[in-house]
Amino acid sequence: MPEPRRLEKPLESFVQELALCVATNGDKGPALLWPEDFDTLPELLRIARPSYPRKGWPYAAENGPPPPDEPQERPAAPGSRAELLASSLGELLGLRVRPAFRFMRSLSVGGRRTSDGTECTVTVLEGACRCTLTRGEGAPDSGPRGTVDLRLRAGGTLFVPRDHVYSLLDVHTPTVLLELVLGETD
Repeated sequence: MPEPRRLEKPLESFVQELALCVATNGDKGPALLWPEDFDTLPELLRIARPSYPRKGWPYAAENGPPPPDEPQERPAAPGSRAELLASSLGELLGLRVRPAFRFMRSLSVGGRRTSDGTECTVTVLEGACRCTLTRGEGAPDSGPRGTVDLRLRAGGTLFVPRDHVYSLLDVHTPTVLLELVLGETD
């Protein structure tokens, strides 16, 4: 019988840090996480992901707005290691976790995630972008209504609580994001 697959040490540590961040900040507000283990980002970069654009990344992504028939941002299906990372986080939190990669072109100004009642984390794997974070329409009045405006860089993870909306702006170089959507309890 094959041995169950496990995450490597830096990714296991990253999952534990993410779980602690979500558990601590879930009902308080957004949080920015930098992994303690400096090997975490290189390990995250080793997670297989689909290439975008089809001809390769980042060389085939030209600067400027995309042609009208091509989106500025494209989600991509995760591979088995991304699924393992998500399921490990889900086990710690008691939630279903769905991983997805997002690819942002240079000079794109899109990337909006609406408030749908779920929480998520957004980890920048390559590149950087500006992020604005606000409370969504119809969100309870239990917290501040202002806008958080910050720059996300490779290695950083943003925790986005439920009832919040984020927009990704000012993408000056092709940017790759790993989004983990924290779903309903099992």
